[in-house]
Amino acid sequence: MKSFLNINTISKKFLLILMSVAIVSTVSVTLIFSAYELTSAKREQIESLESVSNMLSPNITAALLFDDQDAIQELIEPVLSRSDIVLVSVANLDGSVLAESTAPNIDKTTLTQTSNITNVITPLILDNQRYGELSIIADDSYIHDRIQFYSKFLLLLLLSTFAVSLFLSLVLRRIFLGPILYLAEIAQKITTSNDYSLRAKEQSKDEIGQLATCFNSMLDTIEQRENLLESQVKLRTKELENANIQLHEFAYQDGLTDLPNRRYFYKKLQSLIDIKNMKFALIFIDLDGFKEVNDTLGHDYGDLLLHQVAKRLRGCVRSNDTVARLGGDEFTLIIEGVNDVERASEIAQKVKNNLMQCISIKGAQVHVTGSIGLTFFPADGQSVEDLVKHADQAMYLSKNKGRNRYEFFSYAIEEQAIEKRRILEEIRIAIKEKQFVLYYQPIFDLDGINVTKTEALIRWQHPQKGLLGPNEFIPLAEQNGLIEDIGNWVRKQAIDDAAHWYQLTGKIMQVSVNTSPLQIDQTGKWVDEWILACNQVGLPRDTMIIEVTENTLMDPNSPIQQQMQRLNHHGIDIAIDDFGVGYSSLAYLQRLDIDILKIDRSFINHIETNENSVALVRAIITMAHHLQVKVVAEGVETKGQHMLLQQLSCDYLQGYLFAKPMTAEQFTHIYLLNR
Repeated sequence: MKSFLNINTISKKFLLILMSVAIVSTVSVTLIFSAYELTSAKREQIESLESVSNMLSPNITAALLFDDQDAIQELIEPVLSRSDIVLVSVANLDGSVLAESTAPNIDKTTLTQTSNITNVITPLILDNQRYGELSIIADDSYIHDRIQFYSKFLLLLLLSTFAVSLFLSLVLRRIFLGPILYLAEIAQKITTSNDYSLRAKEQSKDEIGQLATCFNSMLDTIEQRENLLESQVKLRTKELENANIQLHEFAYQDGLTDLPNRRYFYKKLQSLIDIKNMKFALIFIDLDGFKEVNDTLGHDYGDLLLHQVAKRLRGCVRSNDTVARLGGDEFTLIIEGVNDVERASEIAQKVKNNLMQCISIKGAQVHVTGSIGLTFFPADGQSVEDLVKHADQAMYLSKNKGRNRYEFFSYAIEEQAIEKRRILEEIRIAIKEKQFVLYYQPIFDLDGINVTKTEALIRWQHPQKGLLGPNEFIPLAEQNGLIEDIGNWVRKQAIDDAAHWYQLTGKIMQVSVNTSPLQIDQTGKWVDEWILACNQVGLPRDTMIIEVTENTLMDPNSPIQQQMQRLNHHGIDIAIDDFGVGYSSLAYLQRLDIDILKIDRSFINHIETNENSVALVRAIITMAHHLQVKVVAEGVETKGQHMLLQQLSCDYLQGYLFAKPMTAEQFTHIYLLNR
């Protein structure tokens, strides 16, 4: 019943509309007709009562003239024969009732209080003389009878109309909705079965027939598109399968060498570790000289070189062993079943010998070697991370020992790596907590008495190890990006000390500061920092000296030479440190405004015993003087060296013979306040 009352289909909606229109129309007509019949019945009752009254009035008037009340009574009593008349009375002009007749079961006292009565009063007139009035009172029984009759009639009419309307609605629904419901049924079947080959029949030639035609045309289009889509899906599926194959290759294969890549290597390594009782050797290879090939011949040659190296490495191992490229010029070998040093050494030597052979690329002869590190599973590590780390450490050991060799991992290597990491962390702490100090070594004039210059030398006041020299931490700082922070501190401290000495004495004490090549950037920011720092404390010109190695200035087109000229322009002198041990060239001395040459101590050490050292020192001093450049001899430790340097007219002397490096306070007390 509930589902029937739920208007959820167009058929029910259409039937409801038709029935509603029919019922509303019928009820409206019925109400209008009922109102009309009620009004007509009331009017007819009044008219019939007036007719009866008009018929009786002449006779009653005559009887009234003769005051014959009995005659009047006889005239009015027959009127009560009508079922609706309940009271008839005749009154004179004074209102006195002369005759009256009442229907049975009628209470005269309550009759006048009833609202559903009709009272017709007719004056009794003769020759335009009024003698009284005739009153006839009727109830609504006549109207009730008429209403009952018409109610039955209207009810029958309403039922008949409802039945006819229902029949016509069903017929019209079938005629008009049948084709639409048929289309809906076909559409439902198509939706359920996804069979777009179904078609709807044209059941009429009207708009619904056109709708069926359009529906079938739409199905044709959908079927064609479905077939096309299905074929495209098959094609795309095939393409996706091929793409997945390619992606798998890309995911696990190096596109340049066709070797397994880093991802495959780590996955393979883990799978071997997971095998019970598995043992294998892991070999790390880093090519020596690969960067030079890229820089000189170009990356195309470098790529071809890597391809040739991959072929040679595959030729060094068995088919079941793994050769992978990790990236760049790094390769790895996994030699399964090998867990002894002798067999692993044979393979490493074979790899080394193969790599050493000349490789011909586009007519160019290319030579590379390999730094090789070896480790074993499970002896040298139980996890992928440990094995890779240990093999990498062994490879770096081989590179540090001169390259083109192989080294086995040992836990001593790891201990060195741990110690290196510990020192790096301590350097970071030292920078943060300002544990570094500057020592100053005086630079004397030729007689060894007067001091006008001093070299700032960094020391590390280690909390546990005490005072450490620069060789114990500067190379490590340069390798790990910490030298800039250290250099910034040295610059600031040296400038502050020089400014303090100038304020203390009113005289310039030149302070020489070593600068790491890694601090010198191509943009010249370090020059700006030096100039700004000197200007902030108001240092006079020629107070600060920056020491650089001669290798830093070799490139004639380098912007570094222009930066040196900027320093000179702002009153900061330039000194060439360790002169003679690098790529010495007279050209840059001629182009640049160099102020000081510092002869490397290796020449001074043998000046008393080696004539060649004397000749070289003499040549350097003579050349520098001709270029108006002053010369400092480093590492003067004996009186004999001092005497020879005096004979050679060296300008300044520096070494333990005269003074060792000392704190700023000691230098101030000895060479500034007491001179």
